[in-house]
Amino acid sequence: MIKPLTHIANLSVEKFMTEHWHIKPYLFRQAFPNFEPLCDFDTIAEMASDEDIESRLIQHSKTGWTLEHGPFDELPSMKKKAWTVLIQGIDHHLPEAYDLLQLFRFIPDARLDDVMLSLASDGGGVGPHYDSYDVFLLQMHGKRRWKIGPLLDKELEEGLPLKILKNFEPTEEFVLEPGDMLYLPPNYGHDGIAEGSCSTLSIGFRAPTQAEVLSGILRDMADQIDQDPTKTQTLFSDPARGLQKNPAEIPDDLLNFGINLIQQFSAQSPQIQRSMGILLTEPKSHVYFVNNTEDQEIHEIISVLGERGIALSMKTKMLFKDAVFYINGDAVNPTSALTVKQLQMLANQREMEPIDAAEALNNPEFQYFLVGFAKAGWVETLI
Repeated sequence: MIKPLTHIANLSVEKFMTEHWHIKPYLFRQAFPNFEPLCDFDTIAEMASDEDIESRLIQHSKTGWTLEHGPFDELPSMKKKAWTVLIQGIDHHLPEAYDLLQLFRFIPDARLDDVMLSLASDGGGVGPHYDSYDVFLLQMHGKRRWKIGPLLDKELEEGLPLKILKNFEPTEEFVLEPGDMLYLPPNYGHDGIAEGSCSTLSIGFRAPTQAEVLSGILRDMADQIDQDPTKTQTLFSDPARGLQKNPAEIPDDLLNFGINLIQQFSAQSPQIQRSMGILLTEPKSHVYFVNNTEDQEIHEIISVLGERGIALSMKTKMLFKDAVFYINGDAVNPTSALTVKQLQMLANQREMEPIDAAEALNNPEFQYFLVGFAKAGWVETLI
């Protein structure tokens, strides 16, 4: 198991999280000394050509900006200036990127978005902009010049396919080389331009909006309520109402009927926790899982996982709160304390060595859940 970083360059992670995270930028010179690129340009081009991987090609010329969505059979020549290809979620497809991400698990998994890769020719970039998430910008190949500054004006250029700031005024400027890393909090202006061909990794941690969280909670709660016989069969009641003076006026008791129902869902409500867990683990629309156990009987699945260990798929997101677990948009409710402990180990470590897996699979309830996970493609063998 890869352990999270305790220091980045000469700064302790604890100090960084206390003084900089979600507050202000920080430049880490040689965050990863002698950094070895995760992949070469050919592999990047191969990912950009994959229809299962989200990619975008951005080009800038005298005539303006253009944006194309992948897959791309071929990328422009590196001799052509001012183009950038962005490849989302490479941690789902490139083991080296997945391993890199494990180093950042001093931040809650619930905040993770993905690792994006940007490959650019000389002068390439996406224009001055801001993001709605915390991001670590790690230089992989070549050099990129970053201009950054507080977001004083959110006005965007009109008529462009990209969200480019109209009046961006940078206050700092850095050139990043391989192994250097720049942290930026949400809503902080930045503009990165390649100096020669280069590639950059963006390790993003989303900060969901109130609208996103609330709509997700309400959507899931609506599904729960439709399946609750108490809610679907209990009617509003108003015996001995008396005469209505203003026929078009909403009666207070009917209004309070709705208000009282909403107030039942407090912050500690299991329904609220369930909805948040599902929202935070729901896969993005382009993410799908493959069942590799179709030809295996249940006892064969158990035997293989016990012998070779258990690993969550690189695409799997698994969180928990108390004794309830959330995995890829589903909720799991184990009944035994032992199963809770074992599932917490799997969620926290994202893997189980064969000796631990074999022991855990002797527990029938854990075994039941893991067989389901394996059939869904959410777990695989460790070795």
